Amino acid sequence: MMDSGRMRSAAAYGNRADRRWNRGSRNPLSIVVTGAVFVVGIGLVFAIGYLFPSVLLVTIILGCLVFVGVTLAMRGIMGHTGAYWYTGPVVAIALIGTVMLAEDVALSQAGEVAEVVVVDHEVDVKVARDSNGRHPRKVFTHTYTLERTDGTPVAEPMIYRGKDGFDDFDEGDVVSVLIDPEGKAPTKPVDDVDFAADIGILATGLVTSGIVFLICFIVVLLRWTRSPSSQNVR
Repeated sequence: MMDSGRMRSAAAYGNRADRRWNRGSRNPLSIVVTGAVFVVGIGLVFAIGYLFPSVLLVTIILGCLVFVGVTLAMRGIMGHTGAYWYTGPVVAIALIGTVMLAEDVALSQAGEVAEVVVVDHEVDVKVARDSNGRHPRKVFTHTYTLERTDGTPVAEPMIYRGKDGFDDFDEGDVVSVLIDPEGKAPTKPVDDVDFAADIGILATGLVTSGIVFLICFIVVLLRWTRSPSSQNVR
């Protein structure tokens, strides 16, 4: 009696394990398509950020849409919520690097280096809440009004979104910045344009995403080889 009970328990455990294994997609092509969409999305985010650097918010929103689409697709393919945790961070890193690189490339090509004086520094503090109206948090926006050393005002101020603002930047300071004469790209400190860091973040995101997609492809491929339909075909 005890042996039969153990056998039933083992069989039930095996059935549950098989159900967990078979949950999600059995089509390896689904991973390939999702990966291709991700690569196209990265290219589109870079193109928009490079061609229209003044609409950074649009680029960020597009990046968020790519992030949500890819992570939801991977959740559906893998069949468990854990897919969010191993695909979300690496996809986010790649998209953040893409946005940063596109903005810096656009500004470095269109901008000119200038010595400017910070004539005004304003800090706007707003309280933001989550979708449920709870968990309030403060959102800081620093606006630096600039003028050239000869007294000519700079049309585009420097904007910093974060608690502390730019390090050591305050009224009366003379700083080196990149200014787009046409006003299409945001004004940024010269030291903040760092291609090596941008490329490093983007490369890290792409490599780790590629590893995750490869592992998921192997898992889905094994599902396909173990599925009854593929076994019947063989």
